[in-house]
Amino acid sequence: MKLTLVHKGLLLVSIPLCFEVVSFALLLHLQNELQAEANRINNSRLIGDMTGKVTVQILILEESFEHFEGPGLATAKVRQVVNEMDRDFAELDKLSQGDAEMQQDVRRCRDELKAGIGDFEDLRKKLASGELENIKQVSKAFRTRFNDHLRNISHYGLWQLASRSALNIDTDKSTAIREQSVLFLKIAIGCSVLIGFIIAGFYTKYLTSRLQTVSDNATRLGQRKPLLPAISGKDEIGTVDKALHEADKLIDELQQARAEIIGMVSHDIRSPLTTIKCTADLLTEEMGEHLDPSSMIHLKNIESNCDRILSISRDLLDIQKLESGTMIIEREKADVQECVTAAIAATEGLRQNRGIQVVANLQESVAMIDPVRIEQVVTNLLSNATKYSPRNGVITVELKCEKNWVYLSVSDQGKGIPQHLRKDVFARFKQVDADDSRIKGGTGLGLSISKALIEMHDGKIGMEGVQPTGSRFYFTLPCNLS
Repeated sequence: MKLTLVHKGLLLVSIPLCFEVVSFALLLHLQNELQAEANRINNSRLIGDMTGKVTVQILILEESFEHFEGPGLATAKVRQVVNEMDRDFAELDKLSQGDAEMQQDVRRCRDELKAGIGDFEDLRKKLASGELENIKQVSKAFRTRFNDHLRNISHYGLWQLASRSALNIDTDKSTAIREQSVLFLKIAIGCSVLIGFIIAGFYTKYLTSRLQTVSDNATRLGQRKPLLPAISGKDEIGTVDKALHEADKLIDELQQARAEIIGMVSHDIRSPLTTIKCTADLLTEEMGEHLDPSSMIHLKNIESNCDRILSISRDLLDIQKLESGTMIIEREKADVQECVTAAIAATEGLRQNRGIQVVANLQESVAMIDPVRIEQVVTNLLSNATKYSPRNGVITVELKCEKNWVYLSVSDQGKGIPQHLRKDVFARFKQVDADDSRIKGGTGLGLSISKALIEMHDGKIGMEGVQPTGSRFYFTLPCNLS
């Protein structure tokens, strides 16, 4: 199953969310318990008040039986109080719901009250019929039975209700439940924050690690270094990393194909070009006196174009060796001055046609170098200076050794290099002007190769502007002879 970053994020978010839902459910349960306890205490207080009220009513009844003037008045007053008591017991029955013992006490009281009401109704009927001869004696007997009912209500019902309600009030758990709720809320908040930090840290580390791998692979891809192992997963980051590995594989295939093409072209072209150049040289040497000026110009063009293509072929082969790491530097103790002198002589033909002179200030500078490669670097610098120097210009070459470093500079009087283009001077296939390769000739590989060769000698190469116009290319080499 393919999980995107959004899905993974939602899954991680659901963990604290589920914890919070459970915490909310538990808090709701505690809240319900607190409300139930509050209702229980409130009902207990109401029951206490009602039992007090009923007790007062019982006392009123007892007092009414002691001080009544006549049966009619007594029955009316008793009926009124008894009706109020019956309503109060009905309310007590509602308030005591949920407590079986209290409801049993209420029912016992109601049963006693109903029995008293039954006696009261018998008395009322007898009084209404006029059948009683001795009213006082009958009323006294009724009062005795009714007082017994009231006493039973007081002693066996109301007293138990009052005791139980007082006990309920004394055992109030609302404070404990409230404290428990507050404690649980604090624990829940702390755990929620902790879980959030843990998940955030884990997810951040997870994403950072994967993104860092992708970033490293992108950097390595640009530097053409082996990529790190592909990261697992089918999310967006895994897809990007997979694309980088596919791109790396494709680039390797393209580089292999390019290397094969360059090798084939370079080797296959050098042989026929060498034959053509040698043939042109032989014709110039043996038949030069018998050729007209136009033919001589054609032969010179053949020689110069052969040299140009051979130079391009050599540069391509050097670039291939540098990229593949097969370029070999054979160091030996040698004088850099000899390399510079040989390079000046090798580029003499380029300068003669344009009347360019070389002013050389050379000091003996011995170092551990590959003379062939250092001569190649100096030749590249002199060739560039010649290409960009005006006719009848001057190229200045300076070589000196000081503070254990060999310093060589080649300065020209050309148009110079703009500041914003100097960072690309040593890049491959780069020239100062897009049209330079067509006007001046060349591939734009010479300075790039020179930079690599100097760095392989543990040296540095660079350029700077020259006032009022022109450029100065220079390199330094260590004089370490060990």
